[in-house]
Amino acid sequence: MSDRSIPFLVGIAASAGGLEALSELVQELGEQNEAAYVIAQHMSPNHKSMLSALISRETRLPVRELTPDADIWPEANTIYVVMPGHDVIVTEGGQLGLRAPSGLRGQPKPLADLLLKTMAEECGENCAAIILSGTGSDGSYGVRAIREVGGITIAQDPESSKYSGMPTSALQTGCVDLTLRPREIGEHLGKILSRPRDFTELQELHQKPNHLSDLFQILTARTGVDFREYKASTINRRIARRMLALGFSEYNAYVDFCRSDLAEVDALYKDLMISVTRFFRDPQQFDALKADIQKLVAKLESSSDQRTVRVWVSGCATGEEAYSVAILFLEAMGGLEKVSQRRLQVFATDIDQHALDVARRGEYPISAINDIPQELVDRYFVERTDTIEVKKALRAFVLFSRHNVIQDPPFTNLDCVSLRNLLIYFNGPLQDKVLARIGYALVPDGLLFLGAAETVGGMETIFEPTSTSDRIYRKRLVTRKPALQPFIEDATARRPLEQSALPYLADKNKHHSATRQFDNLIRVLAPNGFLASATGAILRVIGDISFVTALTENTGLQVDLKILLPELRSEASSLINVTLRSRGVRSGQWHPLPRSKHEQVRLTCYPIVSAPDGEMDGNSIVLIGVESRIKEEQAAPPESRNPEEQDRYIRQIEDEVISTREALQQTIEELQTANEELQSVNEEMQAANEELQSTNEELETSNEELQSTNEELITVNEEIQVNSSEIQHLSAELSAVLRANPFVMIVVDQALQVRHASRQAMTMFELDALPKSGIHISQCAPVEGMPDLTSRISHVFRTSAPLVENAEFGGASHEMTFTPFREREGRDLIGVAVTIV
Repeated sequence: MSDRSIPFLVGIAASAGGLEALSELVQELGEQNEAAYVIAQHMSPNHKSMLSALISRETRLPVRELTPDADIWPEANTIYVVMPGHDVIVTEGGQLGLRAPSGLRGQPKPLADLLLKTMAEECGENCAAIILSGTGSDGSYGVRAIREVGGITIAQDPESSKYSGMPTSALQTGCVDLTLRPREIGEHLGKILSRPRDFTELQELHQKPNHLSDLFQILTARTGVDFREYKASTINRRIARRMLALGFSEYNAYVDFCRSDLAEVDALYKDLMISVTRFFRDPQQFDALKADIQKLVAKLESSSDQRTVRVWVSGCATGEEAYSVAILFLEAMGGLEKVSQRRLQVFATDIDQHALDVARRGEYPISAINDIPQELVDRYFVERTDTIEVKKALRAFVLFSRHNVIQDPPFTNLDCVSLRNLLIYFNGPLQDKVLARIGYALVPDGLLFLGAAETVGGMETIFEPTSTSDRIYRKRLVTRKPALQPFIEDATARRPLEQSALPYLADKNKHHSATRQFDNLIRVLAPNGFLASATGAILRVIGDISFVTALTENTGLQVDLKILLPELRSEASSLINVTLRSRGVRSGQWHPLPRSKHEQVRLTCYPIVSAPDGEMDGNSIVLIGVESRIKEEQAAPPESRNPEEQDRYIRQIEDEVISTREALQQTIEELQTANEELQSVNEEMQAANEELQSTNEELETSNEELQSTNEELITVNEEIQVNSSEIQHLSAELSAVLRANPFVMIVVDQALQVRHASRQAMTMFELDALPKSGIHISQCAPVEGMPDLTSRISHVFRTSAPLVENAEFGGASHEMTFTPFREREGRDLIGVAVTIV
């Protein structure tokens, strides 16, 4: 890599209808953007291009045509056009260079995917991709590569495109940041390039605890995914990328925008998911994995245990890696035709539903073929005009499912787990938790496949490198299976925050006003305090409550009443229960503060969100205010007071006695209720235990039946595949016979549709080709003097008897034979064969 600085690179892909879009776009490109623009416009290699001259008329920027003579350094504020018949790349040194096209069938020239892919590799986040009007899917693979490294991606609005194929294909990847009209793209690109990219504010916020808590709450409420244990640096980069794409320079303004626009929350979520992968990504690692898989399969086949080989690809994104791993196992086990589905199961999971939908379809841009060895392309893929398709036989081995590796239980008894490029987005503790789960899921000697930048960290007691290493590990032979620990101990952290429990996620048109009113209300009621759920989870802190809590700077977002001082915990729990049941305000007693002999504190509980019938549910919320005061001096003995002081003293004592009595009575009632509930729970647990034992026996029986049924289904499926193969073979034989037949012959079904015809018949009746559904006999070109075929064929169907007739037409005598045939003896007629000699 050269030390020379590369300007911000913008790759522009266009095809049919792209000239008009390019003309509008370049008109808006400013001279101060400090960016270089590379246009990959599909053109015929056999004609001289006028694109440079046409674009020069629409812009003040210099336009240069790239030639194959030499690679050049891109210059800022310059537009580069590719010479027809060549591909353009960004070299390892950062230069622009033309290369001879790959020559693969169906690939356009220049190939925009190749340009964008090399841009991503060399420029990282210092680049952008723009997809304009065109047919096909070129550019969609490159868009994913640009998104993966943090670059900006823009597609032309399909409604403004003369041909919407390329923009629509890019949008379907889920990796496009903005959808705009060409003129708007030019304008917005100028805004993006004029803004600083260091985001100092985010870097400063990163130093503060829980600096992203507001945004995390919004994301969790919308998606159900908890990002608190993801690496903050990764999250910050992705947020900065979205802010840059949308034109935000202040973090708080972006958070407010997310609160009012759930579509942006969805877009940020997709950005954080980074659902990007490729076939056989990092070939050296896959070569190492191939060797280890061959050893694993050889070991399994040498044993008497002919069990199913189970594989899990977690974080599979759009499926390329899952299919790649499946191919390696199939190759090691003898090939696609020899391996039964009962011998191999590949589970592929992700939390991005859109990516899973793409994976299930198994259709990818034609440029994906560049990542796959040609011999594997021939065996496992079908090439289309502008796409490649995974063969159905390969798709049958891979089961795609939505699964959160952080929260959902893992699969079990696995021989291999691929967890590539997932751990790098988690912090250290979460990495260990995930790896512990993988250790639980793998069988002894099972393989773990990680990304190039990942290791097992502190989990060497469970995993050891294989002999080939290269981020491939083997589960150690341990005498005891690792325990499966839950990731999230607080039930409130398992589920998404309810919409009703987040006032700021209400109707976006009323959001700002409602938020201010809500904040003002709770601050008037409790300048210092906190919002809590019915279960005691603290949802939000108001003001300063550090004098009654054990909070530290590193306390996580999900905390509960345990953070309160010990003398306040039980009282706070009681106040929540009484307040929600009575739907009224309740106050506790004054308690001395340990930090000061002269201060006292009291809790007051207000119902904020409660069920109408007074019952507690998951959405109930209370506000607990924390009030402090200076402790009154010790009162003098009653005999030394005047009557007025004595009365005040007596009233004070009476109030304290009444308060203590109420608290005692409440405690007694709670203990009685708790005792009754415990007795009831104990009885229910005993009954449930008996039911569980019975259910377990039933499940074991059902499991055996399911396994048996599964084997039967697999057998039936194999028989169907064999029958299908035989039918295809017979059909091919019939076609060969008809081609070799020297006579005019057609086969007509009951609907009088011509289903087969010899070469001579195709010529006589002027048929170019027969569609799968056939063509009606009446639509065949008539031959002058030939008797009507339709009436004679209908006669044969009615009588079930053959018909032979001599006729003169076309200047010669002919014998016409109409022969009925059945599927088998005793069945109805299914067709008539017409032969003309």
